[in-house]
Amino acid sequence: MIRHLVFCSFSCFVAVCALGQEITRNPTGRSWMSQLSDTTWISDLSIPGTHNSGALYEPIAGTAACQTMTIADQLESGVRFFDIRCRHEDDRFTIYHGPVFQKQSYDEIENVMRTFLKKHDKEVLLVTLKQENSPRRISKPFDQTVRQYIENSGGLYFTKGHLPQLKEVRGKVVLLRRFPTKPDLGIDATNWGHSGAYQGRQLFVQDRFELPNASAKWSLVKDALHQAKNIDDERILHLNFTSGYVKNVLGLPNIEAISDAINPKLIEFLGHSNQRRLGCVVTDFMTPELSRAIYRQNFKLEK
Repeated sequence: MIRHLVFCSFSCFVAVCALGQEITRNPTGRSWMSQLSDTTWISDLSIPGTHNSGALYEPIAGTAACQTMTIADQLESGVRFFDIRCRHEDDRFTIYHGPVFQKQSYDEIENVMRTFLKKHDKEVLLVTLKQENSPRRISKPFDQTVRQYIENSGGLYFTKGHLPQLKEVRGKVVLLRRFPTKPDLGIDATNWGHSGAYQGRQLFVQDRFELPNASAKWSLVKDALHQAKNIDDERILHLNFTSGYVKNVLGLPNIEAISDAINPKLIEFLGHSNQRRLGCVVTDFMTPELSRAIYRQNFKLEK
């Protein structure tokens, strides 16, 4: 009887490996990181991310909105990388995409993230902060206001300059800084380019956003996915932006012309891939299905 049970267990394990299926776990959007080892580097993961995470509104269709899910909904769906664009006004931050106000403040986003991490303290959020639009009615520079938020956050932020393991940052917001400051604050993400691929000391970034067509963007995305697999270095965090736009005949951006084509291709690609390390895959118009396809890569048996 014991021999029979051992044989059955071994057979099941071999079958799973042969099919390249997922490790026997059931990750959910709100707590998938809790199932990963404390010694896992954040740079060794597949992380769903959103481009212009707070951009839900636009005056003209296709020109400014980049998401349909709120930050709270994104968190519940498994998103763990957030691209936050802040206008500096009255010594606080409001959320903008270019000149378009997104009807929320950074205080509100910070509170949503804090509440989520209190409930799910094994999760980790990566947040890029970038100045958007021109400041007004301010008495201090942008970076000083960032420091004010951090000082008043009750230890919410991880602001050291190295890429950490999960055990160092569970329940925290890891700051990726897209603004200059002295002394250094968080992981330096100030100087990536937008022509294709950028390799820095700690970051590999694909973020070309003005495009001739969706096929050109998909080629860049695929190349960056392969790059994430081929570089086995926990000191490099990959940021692969699948977002972008093409210009219409009036010169206005059409964001959905890229996302409508790229997002289904990405889901199809991930459905056939056992690549466990993708880095941060940062999309426009994230959905629960797409987020799940990304974070479940962490639980696949890589060939």
